[in-house]
Amino acid sequence: MSTAGSDWSDRIQLALTDIKVSSANVEARLEQLMIGMQKLESSLDEMKNITSNQETRLQLLEAHCSRIPNTMAEDFAVMKSQLSTYRKVSWMVVSVVLGLVIKTFFDMAI
Repeated sequence: MSTAGSDWSDRIQLALTDIKVSSANVEARLEQLMIGMQKLESSLDEMKNITSNQETRLQLLEAHCSRIPNTMAEDFAVMKSQLSTYRKVSWMVVSVVLGLVIKTFFDMAI
């Protein structure tokens, strides 16, 4: 019976050793998970800071844009049409002056 008792004690010792090894592995995994969670939390904090900075910038931009008059788009449209008219007129003036210069050279040549 003493051999049966020693067999049981050996089996219990092996089982306890296996449990200790398994619990050490679980502890190591838990520690890795904790480190990963801390990194994730710090990354989330950084993202919160970045988004709050972006929101602040957007709020400032919106506040600045609200000070621009609504008729600004109409003013730009009027200015564009005036510029195109000035371009057409200046093109015509340059064409006429160039034509007169060429005519003068031909008249002098004859």
